[in-house]
Amino acid sequence: MKKQPVTTTTTPSNKSANSVHYSDGTELIPSGINSDLEDNDELVKGYTEDDEGLINNYAVEPAAYAASYPNPRQQLRYLFWGAGAVVFIVTILVIAFAVS
Repeated sequence: MKKQPVTTTTTPSNKSANSVHYSDGTELIPSGINSDLEDNDELVKGYTEDDEGLINNYAVEPAAYAASYPNPRQQLRYLFWGAGAVVFIVTILVIAFAVS
């Protein structure tokens, strides 16, 4: 930024102040503007920036792909876990009816 001269008025409390001092303007910039002053590189995936410079974070969605049919070993595992879940639910229901 270009330095701009700023004049000050002398009051009894600041008689030792110079009549002219130079400002580079950094103290006049609000904190939200700093993102505009820095390089406008590509944002990280999932981040978007609107017209006002506000940054939003959205979930990065993975690429979709077709699932493959489970092999016999996976099918047996699904059957085992399904049977275990049914036994667990039946046990919980039996305990609930026994207690009440």
